[in-house]
Amino acid sequence: MATYKKGFKKQNTEMLLLKTIVVVIVSVILLVAIAFVYNAVTKWQDYKSYDQVENYADVFQMKDDADVELGDYVIYVYSDTCLSCKENKNDILRLGNKLDENIFFLLNSATLTTKDSENNTLPAYTSFLETIGKDQIPTPMLVVVVNGNFEEIHVGPTAVINTLTSIEEGTYEPFNE
Repeated sequence: MATYKKGFKKQNTEMLLLKTIVVVIVSVILLVAIAFVYNAVTKWQDYKSYDQVENYADVFQMKDDADVELGDYVIYVYSDTCLSCKENKNDILRLGNKLDENIFFLLNSATLTTKDSENNTLPAYTSFLETIGKDQIPTPMLVVVVNGNFEEIHVGPTAVINTLTSIEEGTYEPFNE
């Protein structure tokens, strides 16, 4: 093989193409690894990373860490058994993560108690259903509270995502009054 003044061997196009392919493959593998690590360490993708409403009596009386009642906030109502909730979980939590800490809360309707020890319906549960105008809890649902009072609900993944997007963009009318 011929050596040149600089001591480098002349490369043919096949060798150059091979090196380019190797660099591209290594780059893709590296990007996939970075995406995997990011996904594994990102907390916003887990329901446990958000403040949970623990009973129906608290829904319209949410407080911050200093025990001061909050004015404007939303509660995303989901269920562990809801297929639509599972399918849209990442989109909804991604939007919720972008909102202020004291504005986005979660309520898992599958885990909250609706009956007392004598199998009577809890008054707080009945009151919640009456307030939202439903006879049962639809999921997914977004409950909107403005100035400490019930404003409206949005039922279904599209309505929930659109409302959260509007809140994030600052264009949600009830929060801008």
